[in-house]
Amino acid sequence: MAEPARKMSAFAREHTVPTEEPGLTVLRWIERPDGRMEQVELPLTPERFLNPQVGDQMTQGRRHGETAAELAALLRDHFQMAPDVLVLFDVKHIFDPALPEPGPDVSVIRGVRNKEADRESFNARKEGVVPSLIIEVVSPRDTRIRRADVETKVRIYERVGIQEYVIVDSTRQDRRFRLLGYRLGEAGQYLPIEQDAGGRLLSTTTGLWFQVAPDGNRVLVFEHPGGRQLLNLQEAGEKARREEEARKEADERAGREATAREQAEAEIARLQAELERLRRNP
Repeated sequence: MAEPARKMSAFAREHTVPTEEPGLTVLRWIERPDGRMEQVELPLTPERFLNPQVGDQMTQGRRHGETAAELAALLRDHFQMAPDVLVLFDVKHIFDPALPEPGPDVSVIRGVRNKEADRESFNARKEGVVPSLIIEVVSPRDTRIRRADVETKVRIYERVGIQEYVIVDSTRQDRRFRLLGYRLGEAGQYLPIEQDAGGRLLSTTTGLWFQVAPDGNRVLVFEHPGGRQLLNLQEAGEKARREEEARKEADERAGREATAREQAEAEIARLQAELERLRRNP
């Protein structure tokens, strides 16, 4: 996540427009009259949010960035061995000339022909496939941007035919995450995805459960139906460390048991030999 620019040139100031609700910004490269490129800081309006340019860096806050990046990393690792499943993070999507071209926080796309292609954007028409799941993490600091995620993008993704849309929502008053989900029904309209008794939201297109952590600050992901949790690098390393410690402890315990068994067998053999000696020499 880029840090907001501290200083701006006169050219940059001329291209900065006021915002009703300051806080969220976008860093964008703009060509100066002399042909040089300069990165300027602009207010993140709904129009810029729904139609980002390639190279835009949106400063929506650490919590937003870390949550979206972690979800993307978990899903990318989970589908690593699937040759036709692509997971994108903060990449501009081009759907239809009549629609905005947003940059979803996370998108899972099944059926891609070249998973390893270097894409600056994802053109659904050229690719011949649309994402099966899109995840957006809401930034509650700006009501207009939040509305774009929870209202405008619902209509866009429904019209495009995105099978599932999951929103990681929160508000200024309640910072705890909550999950909202939509799935296309038979009539092609979004229907809410109901959470189960455990508060898990099932994505049928990915075979994964999404659940808000007890502290409300993370979104956990589990395999369906087995329930194995997808772990980030830190968690995977900690799990590997615990398993290694458990293995060493088991090896040490097995070694102690083997030594004790050998000692017991030696003592039994000694006693048997002593009994045999006594029988021969009463």
